[in-house]
Amino acid sequence: MTTRRIFLQVSSGALAGSLIGCGGGGDEKPVVDTTSGKFSGTMLGSTTVYKGIPYARPPIGALRFQSPKPYAPTTAQVTPATAFGPASLQTLPANVTWIYTQPEAQSEDCLTLNIWAPRDVSKAPVMVWLHGGAWRTGATSMPLMDGQRLAEQGLVVVTVNYRLGSMSSLAHPDFTDPETGLAANWGLQDQAAALRWVHENIARFGGDPGNVCLAGQSAGAVNAALIAQHPVWSQWLHKAVLFSSAGIAAPAGFSLQDAASYTELLATTLKTTPKGLLGIPAATLHAAELALNAQPLPATFRSGFGVKASPVMDGKSVFADWTRVGWPQRVPVLITNTLTEGSFFVDLVDPATQASLTAPLPSSIEALTALVAPLSGSASRASQVIAAYQDAALAEGRSSAPGNLWVEINGDRNLRNFCVRYADSLVKQGANVRYGTFMHDLPAPGRGVPHCAELPFLFGTYGLDYYRQKVGSGSAEQQLSRHLMSAVTTFAQSGTATFADGTAWPGYGSGSANSALIGTGASSSIAFGTVPKIAQMRVWDALLGYQ
Repeated sequence: MTTRRIFLQVSSGALAGSLIGCGGGGDEKPVVDTTSGKFSGTMLGSTTVYKGIPYARPPIGALRFQSPKPYAPTTAQVTPATAFGPASLQTLPANVTWIYTQPEAQSEDCLTLNIWAPRDVSKAPVMVWLHGGAWRTGATSMPLMDGQRLAEQGLVVVTVNYRLGSMSSLAHPDFTDPETGLAANWGLQDQAAALRWVHENIARFGGDPGNVCLAGQSAGAVNAALIAQHPVWSQWLHKAVLFSSAGIAAPAGFSLQDAASYTELLATTLKTTPKGLLGIPAATLHAAELALNAQPLPATFRSGFGVKASPVMDGKSVFADWTRVGWPQRVPVLITNTLTEGSFFVDLVDPATQASLTAPLPSSIEALTALVAPLSGSASRASQVIAAYQDAALAEGRSSAPGNLWVEINGDRNLRNFCVRYADSLVKQGANVRYGTFMHDLPAPGRGVPHCAELPFLFGTYGLDYYRQKVGSGSAEQQLSRHLMSAVTTFAQSGTATFADGTAWPGYGSGSANSALIGTGASSSIAFGTVPKIAQMRVWDALLGYQ
């Protein structure tokens, strides 16, 4: 077995390096010795922060489209870890700017992580955060996901940058890594390598390598699920939190064959071969793939009609659709959705400008049918879906206007349906699972509870200028943030979750019993009951082949 294969697939038996400074004793710039070298941090209140630590070699040159390689320290001197590393190359769509700020620095050289560690602790629980962004956007330098406030709750918080877009998703047999045998899923492999790095090094920062909670949102939640289900990578985590995990199985995501064909198509547009893509400038490759992504796929394709950049089932790093396979029984899992996930994609408003960040909602059943048909497979199936959602809305006293139905259908088909279904299946497997719905409405002119709306509360960044108008910043929001931070912190520590007022989050029950209802309306309330609007989702059972 090669050294490279060992890096990705086998746990180290010993931790290299020693703690030179741990943040105590008045050290102004505490120093930690890691497998990536020696780094000095910055003390901030009760925590010490380390930014931009490399966890793998830069994936540039011959290492583009290759498995991440162990980072070799380039100096014996101490390196200041005081600045975030660059984000992977990305372009933010209009709706994504509602939650994500533009990364100041972007580069193909992006494999770094950041650590917020409580001072003078040992064996503290660890949360490793995998950001979302449809495998195309996101960066740990964004103020949204500053780990300071969570660290103040007693967690060692680690946030991870990884390859995105074309640098992550292009797959082809010509890219096969000679050491791992892998030819796809570069960004997913990056995150597994970061988790391995945490396992080897986090004790130096006061964290417990035997108590690591892997958490992610949206694409990051899918990545966390896939890592937890991997027979080797899963050994480096002990709990998991999945916020709004998406369905990515073909035909939404690519099959391995179509992913290779897409790579060949991109190479042709750039007048080269798949191997020739190694020599294309990163910015050129990024722009060309974005342009190709915006075009209809050729008629020969049978997959990739939803999320072209998501991980593909290659039989080596991803073995199956995450929603249809088991879960490691030893790993407690907490799963959530927002109440109207689809608002983020089809009904989002910028409160500062009053401008819509999404296309106009459909105003007729005919227009709605045209939108639902690609999600359901045909116009006749679309009519079946729409009828089910109309019936549910009328039965529950909600609006059945085409635009409102589109918000519900879009969010359920792409996100909520998979999370609720998987939580139900885990209950039947006897897993330790909790499920909840984030229900706190956006203040006007915002509408609903869109995908990503919980993130400023999770990180305690809701009061930043960029978010206060979007999600609110009053006393209810303050308490809601305390609730979410408490639930995640206690879950990471013990595998059980407790809200800030001491209310225990019970285990989920099959048939949707005991789901948490978090922040209903404009409140910070915590209640428990059936999953909201569950009846309308049953129409997808047969359409998606779950019956």
